[in-house]
Parts: sequence; C-alpha cells; structure tokens
Amino acid sequence: MSKQTRWNYTGRYAGQHMPRRIVAMFAAVIAMGLGVSLYVLGGMGADPFSTLNLGVSSRLGLSFGAWQILFNAVLLVGVFFVDRSMLGLGTLGNMFLVGLSADFFSPILAGLAPPTEGMGIPLRLALTLSGVVCQILGCSFYVTANLGMAPYDCVSFIVPNKTKLPFRWWRIISDFTCVGVGFACGATVGVGTLIMAFGTGPLLPLCNRYIAAPVLKIAEIPKG
Repeated sequence: MSKQTRWNYTGRYAGQHMPRRIVAMFAAVIAMGLGVSLYVLGGMGADPFSTLNLGVSSRLGLSFGAWQILFNAVLLVGVFFVDRSMLGLGTLGNMFLVGLSADFFSPILAGLAPPTEGMGIPLRLALTLSGVVCQILGCSFYVTANLGMAPYDCVSFIVPNKTKLPFRWWRIISDFTCVGVGFACGATVGVGTLIMAFGTGPLLPLCNRYIAAPVLKIAEIPKG
C-alpha cells in the first residue's frame, strides 16, 4: 500500500479530537518504552528496532534512551530534507519518550524482580509477552492518533517510495538488518523478537480498528 494509504488515511479527522489524540499519543509512546523495559528484564528478545538500539547503546556505553535520541536525530535530518510530510508532534514524542521511558522504568522493574538469570522460563516469558502487549497497544494508539511518525518509520515509507521496492520487502530487509546488527553488538534475540517481527503486521490493524479507534472516537480505520 502507498504511504498515503498507510499513514494519511486519517486526514479526514486531522483536526478532530485533538486533546484526546495528543494525550493518547504521549501515553502510547510511554507504554512502548515500558515494553522495552519488560523485554530487557525478560531477557528473551525485543522488537527489531529496539534490538538494534539495545545492542549499539550497550556497545557504546550509552543509555538506551540517549542512543535512541541520537540515532533518531540523524534519521530525522534525512527525513526532513527528503519528505517532511510525515513529521509532527508524534515524531518528537516517539523520538524522546520511548527511550527515556525505557531508561526510567528499567531500574524500577529491576528493583522489583529478581535478576533475569535467576528467573524461571515461565516468568521470563510472561514479562516478554507483557512487553509485546505494551508495544502493540502503544504502537496502535500512536499510529491511530496520526500526529506524526518516528523517523525510523518514515524511512520505512520513503525508501519504498523512492526505490519502488515493495514496502513489505523493505521492512523484512530493515528488520533483519536491525536484528543482525543488534545481535552482533550483544543484544538478546529470542521469542520476543520473533513475535514482534512476525506478529505486528497482523495484530496492529486489529488493535487499530477494535481498540484504538473506538477509544479515540475515530470512525474510519482501514483493514490493513
């Protein structure tokens, strides 16, 4: 599907329910940061982009939040000059609050739970699945609020539009690249990574239509 179809389908309500959408967007990106913290504590892998950032940040000795802001800032410069139509308040919310929220929640959760190596598989799996729920629901509300894309997501549309490479294939290439680089830098790859890599596609449209859209009082959400 084209960029117009995938992102600007909500143009009809661009000025509607703005306070509700802003609050939902900020809550969504914070929930996504909490999801990253749960992934880290569970030790069974994160979504592909977080895997990249967890690996590189640990290799550079930076916090996850600090590295994610720096990396997104670099991507933002390119997006700004190539196609700034997808940028907005949600861009800044995602850039700053996902990583900083993960940095905030990680020590709190670590203080409440035993070290990852001391947990049983069921508890680690429960934490990982909780992270999946936070990330999927957070992403759903962030997307449905339609207040701007994160730079990484913008790139996912710009490259196919400029190269004619199908969107699906570009996401496969970019996700595998993120996972590969993250793994090479020491990030954990596991069941959480697989669920997010293969489950986001089918689950996100359902969450958009049946959860986020009703809460945000948005009538028209595409099937996918």
